Amino acid sequence: MVDRRTVIKTIFVASGIAALAPFFPLGKFLTPEAQASYPRQKVGNINSIPVLGQIFVTYPKTGDPSKDNDPFRQFLIIRTSENEVKAYSRVCLHLWCLIDYKKDKDLIECPCHGSQYLKENGYGIAGPVAKQPNRWLPVLQIEVDENGDIYAIGIEGEIGYGRSPKPEELRSI
Repeated sequence: MVDRRTVIKTIFVASGIAALAPFFPLGKFLTPEAQASYPRQKVGNINSIPVLGQIFVTYPKTGDPSKDNDPFRQFLIIRTSENEVKAYSRVCLHLWCLIDYKKDKDLIECPCHGSQYLKENGYGIAGPVAKQPNRWLPVLQIEVDENGDIYAIGIEGEIGYGRSPKPEELRSI
């Protein structure tokens, strides 16, 4: 025979698990993302971008227009100097509008609510994103070859949710 105390404990534990179950998928955002396998794809050429100019690219490209037009595959590449480019996700961390580099302000800006990010490291400095705990734009990892061709090789961070900064980036803010 099962006593009443055991039955009540079982019901309590089962109801607690049932109440928390919808939140289990959120756990993936609280832990470091497993390194996904990304293809090496040519996304542009540094010589076609003026200094302090920008281009928008899709990565990874699939060849399927419905997938390639997904905003979560859109990236902003900014030529910050003669030999340097920076690349970030175009998805704002506030409410997922598409960001753009504003040359006159020398900032990356969201047109929806005014969030602003530094072009040097993708750190959110103004607007609603500045009040969020995670305000670092995901980075498109790139390589530039001797011909100036830009190749995307991976993504650092979670699109729409940000990334963990590197120690040297923390010292720069």
